[in-house]
Amino acid sequence: MKRLIVNADDFGMTGGVNRGIIDCYRDGVVTSTTLMVNGEASAPAAALAAENPGLGVGLHLNLTTGRPVLPPRRVPSLLGRDGRFPGKGYMIARLSTGSISRAELDAEIGAQIAACRALGIKPTHIDSHHHLHAHPEVAAALLRVCPGEGIHRARGYRMKPRSPRAAGIRLAAVMPWPGRARGGAGMITPERFAGIEEMGSLDIAGKLASELEADGDSLEFMCHPGYTDETLRRLTSYSDLRETELAALLSQRLRDVIEDAGAELTGFSGLVR
Repeated sequence: MKRLIVNADDFGMTGGVNRGIIDCYRDGVVTSTTLMVNGEASAPAAALAAENPGLGVGLHLNLTTGRPVLPPRRVPSLLGRDGRFPGKGYMIARLSTGSISRAELDAEIGAQIAACRALGIKPTHIDSHHHLHAHPEVAAALLRVCPGEGIHRARGYRMKPRSPRAAGIRLAAVMPWPGRARGGAGMITPERFAGIEEMGSLDIAGKLASELEADGDSLEFMCHPGYTDETLRRLTSYSDLRETELAALLSQRLRDVIEDAGAELTGFSGLVR
């Protein structure tokens, strides 16, 4: 039986995102989420998690938007002149040219894990905003920091090689841990990952059906449900389509697809080597 993790990213970004994720857990197929500890609504998200203990909650490591958890003077190589993270493109360029201090990177990752725990969340796993941990420098940092923090599971990126939208994380092929949930050293990950191609799709059910037919005993399906408002539009360009995803994740058709495939809905805690 294939194990299916449906993980909702960006928990803690806004109140509307929080409500959408919880609705999709209570009435849909979401089994897991990842908390953005420096998000505007991280504390309310943690309170909702406490009210819904069956929902697995990991850390959505954020190194691209907003402010760091540590004081800016502690992590200057990660930030722009305004003391904020400078965006995905700039961060990838800095990581790729050796302009990031590894000590500062490790310290901020550790601080975000600590902030997650301070909110009452014991992280089930780790992934990242804008998939930054697909970069070898960040992946290596997770291997340095996470095991000592008791985090042994992460999002991996073994995908069908078909999506132009996934081109930005192709460097994940050189990630220093296996893209599978068993064997090898490093972080434990599901055997396959999907959700890039499906973002904002009107036919998530049909696309998930195709993904469930592919090889591998475990699959993480990433999603971004949420209710849109002006705050969300200000923070991200991916806003209105979150309601499209939400409707699909609450649909009976998606439940039928999962049942027809004989898949078992689970969370990251269920993954073993």
